[in-house]
Amino acid sequence: MQFRIPTVLLVCLCATGAVRAAGTPATTEIRNSAVVTYLDPGGTPQTALSNETSLLVDEILGVTIVSNDAAYVAVTSPDDDVPLRFTITNVGNGTESFALTADPAPGGDDYDPTDTRIYLDLNGNGVFEPGTDPLHVAGVNDPTLAADASRVIFLSNDTPAALAAGNVGLVRLDVAAVTGSGAPGTSFALQGDGGTDAVVGATTASGAAQGGYVVSDIVTGLIKSQVVADQYGGSNPLPGATITYTLTLSVTGTGSIDNTLIADAVPAGTTYAAGSLRLDGSPLTDIADLDAGRFTGAGIEVDLGTVSAPASRTIVFQVFIN
Repeated sequence: MQFRIPTVLLVCLCATGAVRAAGTPATTEIRNSAVVTYLDPGGTPQTALSNETSLLVDEILGVTIVSNDAAYVAVTSPDDDVPLRFTITNVGNGTESFALTADPAPGGDDYDPTDTRIYLDLNGNGVFEPGTDPLHVAGVNDPTLAADASRVIFLSNDTPAALAAGNVGLVRLDVAAVTGSGAPGTSFALQGDGGTDAVVGATTASGAAQGGYVVSDIVTGLIKSQVVADQYGGSNPLPGATITYTLTLSVTGTGSIDNTLIADAVPAGTTYAAGSLRLDGSPLTDIADLDAGRFTGAGIEVDLGTVSAPASRTIVFQVFIN
């Protein structure tokens, strides 16, 4: 008698998703089935399918926070509305909202900043714009981020009067997933994306970062604004329209700064408007000569030299949208 050994082939059919910070996106459906092929005792090829299993990937909760300021931010005493900058990143695999809390008295410093407020950089330009960036209201406009998305957060504070130069004031910003945080593996049933469970990841779905101020005798700031004028009398950024840029340098406190050079590159997609460079309302030539300004071919430069506080200097130039 001759025996036949069946040949068996098992095939796994699985769905795959894009890799994110915490792996496969939440609510991704993973489906799986197997197939067996063989020769029956009569030598006839046969095929049989298994049942199919399926599940939805749960949401992992995760967040990181870092300070964007490389050093303490210089302030005068008193001073108002000076921002610290932080970045929060959703390192989970689903869309999540994050609660923000500021602590202006974490300890280990010389003074406590006052009138602490949190602002959200919704337009993503990284520039503190109190009239544009909305004030954060806890539980009302907590930042909501997709997986891997980041948001710059501004922490604005005032500095009290009568502080000595060199005094440091620290502020801490805390962040936590609104759905929940805690020890890794903590689960919140049916609270994840699409009704999945939400599970705390390795970051504990919370974090904190600290920034600070140092009182200085002199503080500088540079603010840039733009105004668009199109060829039809409107303000639409059309090809052929003119953008007028205004740069305002402020120097406060006591003392002076030296070798002050302001440079601004002409943006891609635009052309510098020859002869448009102005300093405090007075025209500057485009060539390198005895006045303070010049057009380099790639942008403008204005050499202000020594600037004594208090002072405000204004530079204006124009470009055309190509």
